[in-house]
Amino acid sequence: MKPTQLKPQDVLFIGGEAANVYQHTAGLVMLHPGKRTEFDFEQLRSAMGSRLAQIPQYRWRLHEVPLELDLPYWIEDEHFCLDNHFHRIALPAPGDHQALAEVASYLYCKHLDRSRPLWETWYIEGLADGGCALLVKQHHCMMDGEGASSLFDVLFEHTPDAAPPAIDPSLTGVRAGPKPAPWQESLNTALHLYGLPFKIGREVAELASNAIKNRFTRAHPPRDKAPVPPTFFNADIGRDRGLVYGSLSLADIKRTKDHFGVTVNEVILAIVSSSLRDYMLARDALPAESLRTFIAVSLREEQDDTFSNKVTTQGVTLATDIDDPVERLKAIAEETEQAKAAAHHGDKGMMEFVQLMPPALVHLLNGLLPGDRIAEMMGANVIVSSVRGSDQSLYLGGARVEAVYPMSVLTPGGGINITCVSYAGEVHFGITIDPELVPEPWTLIDGLRDSLQVYTALCRRRRRRS
Repeated sequence: MKPTQLKPQDVLFIGGEAANVYQHTAGLVMLHPGKRTEFDFEQLRSAMGSRLAQIPQYRWRLHEVPLELDLPYWIEDEHFCLDNHFHRIALPAPGDHQALAEVASYLYCKHLDRSRPLWETWYIEGLADGGCALLVKQHHCMMDGEGASSLFDVLFEHTPDAAPPAIDPSLTGVRAGPKPAPWQESLNTALHLYGLPFKIGREVAELASNAIKNRFTRAHPPRDKAPVPPTFFNADIGRDRGLVYGSLSLADIKRTKDHFGVTVNEVILAIVSSSLRDYMLARDALPAESLRTFIAVSLREEQDDTFSNKVTTQGVTLATDIDDPVERLKAIAEETEQAKAAAHHGDKGMMEFVQLMPPALVHLLNGLLPGDRIAEMMGANVIVSSVRGSDQSLYLGGARVEAVYPMSVLTPGGGINITCVSYAGEVHFGITIDPELVPEPWTLIDGLRDSLQVYTALCRRRRRRS
């Protein structure tokens, strides 16, 4: 059996980690046991542990290449112990949502131990409503957002008293390769470094060829690179993180989607755009040019639910320079559709070029470039992403999952990350921020709610006219 090396898509998550950059994601899972007074940490640990133990990836750790000159390898952790990955903590009184956000942020700001499997779970008790929460952390090199969504199907039940779901053999049968022999590791590294200039040249040539072909055929018109305006939150980030969270009605989002003939993701981008626009107008800091984001475009084939990273990124406008909310939504939808088509036709983004580099070079570039310059190179002021979760209510050990609030990665130069998960009729937003760069972040959540109300009011008004 051959050694299992990480894929090029993972290089940013490995080489991009630094003292002030965390390359793990987290999900703040709100649980309520209802009348099940026996639900506690031990029951949760038993329910989760028995299922995670059946998924081989959760027993793998990294074997890193000296000097980070090549991607690391996955190997079995011979000393794997569940107790190293399950922890508990209690909220200070009064146990409200702000206290929970502060504790979750504190727990997030700790790097995962690379000598062990790259995940951990915190059981948080003491919530004011009698419920509890889980903070599930895992390194981004393990899986993308859709892979994490697939994990929910493994961990949770669809009824309070259901038996644990069967785990697909395609997941339980995966094995990590052996630790590479020193000669094999050195040879692979040498071949990678030797071939690097040729790979870069091939990517540049392919990019030029596609641009020429698309310009003449017009089958896929080239997209001009738009400027990324400077903002107060596009700067060097620190080590601290903050979390604010809230939920919106999925039915209202879908109603808006249907009314304007766009997609759910495009409505979400418009809602985010309106919130950011109002937030910056209140501070007299809205740039004349539109803010930009890059969206994750899934390259997964249909029915692919493996735990891995299979995405690329494309830059799109947030149309914050447009005052009218309908015109703003139309501008976002038009450019988003162009971006997705470009990605599926092989257009390369910044991510593809980064994937050619060894981790050491990625780490070096992140350390040398100032934050605002990185934001400009990446083509985005802010990251916005969405993941589709379960349409039905889920349970863990009999406790109902009330909500799932994601907490995601801040890239150098980007003080805001907005990620959302749809679940059981709502869209749950988690906004990760650098608290030194983003004052009064809870107003962003208020802005999301206000923005959706504007769109639903427009839908009602136009229906009455028709």
